[in-house]
Amino acid sequence: MAIVTFYSANYSLTPRPDAINDVLGHDLAEWLRTELHERGYDVSEVIGEDYGYGFHLMLNRSHYWITTGQYEPPGFEGHAESRWLVGVDFDPGCLWMWRLFARPSPSDKREITQAIHLLLSTVPSITTIEWWERDVRH
Repeated sequence: MAIVTFYSANYSLTPRPDAINDVLGHDLAEWLRTELHERGYDVSEVIGEDYGYGFHLMLNRSHYWITTGQYEPPGFEGHAESRWLVGVDFDPGCLWMWRLFARPSPSDKREITQAIHLLLSTVPSITTIEWWERDVRH
């Protein structure tokens, strides 16, 4: 899984009424989903999980799971803003048959992470963007 973290005050610190375990990140997931959709990516609706929120992105017949959530709250280690997390992983979900017919390409994952990086980089209030996987290049 490719993971990126960053600091921002853009996203709500109040759990939604439908949040599982009071997790945060729905508005981050909706923003990211909308931006990727506007750039031509095939994306599903955002759904809640017990660790955050996520949506599927399909690229070249492979399904990727894009996750979002709060990584650290404001005030953690002296940072005034929350640290947020976005993850990208090959995951056909319940569609296990897709594993037989479509194999993820490293170039697809790179394309998705580069698109996410570009989106994060263009927002001035998003700072300290840090990727946690060696083979993701930006």
